[in-house]
Amino acid sequence: MRRILAALAATLVVVAGAAVVVPTRAAATTTTAAAYVESSLVIGTSARGRPIRAYYRGEEGAPHVLLVLGQMHGDEKAGRATARWIREHAHPRPGTGVWVVPTINPDGDARGTRTNARGVDLNRNWPTSGWSGAHRGTRYWGGPRPASEPETKAMIAFLSQVKPDLIASIHQPLRAIGRGGHGRWEKRLARFLHLPRRHLGVGNPSGTDSPTLTAWYDTTLGEHGAATTIEYGARTSHRYRTKVAGRGILRAARLH
Repeated sequence: MRRILAALAATLVVVAGAAVVVPTRAAATTTTAAAYVESSLVIGTSARGRPIRAYYRGEEGAPHVLLVLGQMHGDEKAGRATARWIREHAHPRPGTGVWVVPTINPDGDARGTRTNARGVDLNRNWPTSGWSGAHRGTRYWGGPRPASEPETKAMIAFLSQVKPDLIASIHQPLRAIGRGGHGRWEKRLARFLHLPRRHLGVGNPSGTDSPTLTAWYDTTLGEHGAATTIEYGARTSHRYRTKVAGRGILRAARLH
């Protein structure tokens, strides 16, 4: 494992006291055969000190990379099963790789709450033009300031280094693929996950960008890739949230 981490590590970023090691992306024109690797990293810690882990499978330094986030809200559990299935079963084709982050809200997952341990909705905490500190004390509070939470900071630093081509952020229970201007990627997700495409708003003022992970990535690092929200239904079968969704996301990303 030490040898694998040494091969992957190219940049060291310090986020809220936690060391985050991420790989360098290879140039798309590389002609040398790269090794297939499997690795895991701690990319940060939660408000209560729980580790936030990321797992990689695929070609070392792959030029085409997918990132799957299984859980943002602690009371939305189905995406964690999808993330686990991908982490255990994905075998990306040459030139590709997949990062899997099972959850960025381990405190909320442990408590069964939408918010993190400080009562912040992590998908309203991203530093965009639509961030708001309103609704304190509700399930939708965006926090005392943009990117105030250690979980958000850790994910921002990780994404800024990895710069995945595609991001699939899994939620519940609205049963849709978020329509966000990434037509081909969204249509493939809709087809393989058997979900409709539609706009998924969060109530930010007109003309502003929603304070969500996907909107932040699209407005900040959009030249590197496309981030899309996946909303499962309130109830999903075991088969759907594992094999069907896992394979569907990988096929939509063209990793299989």
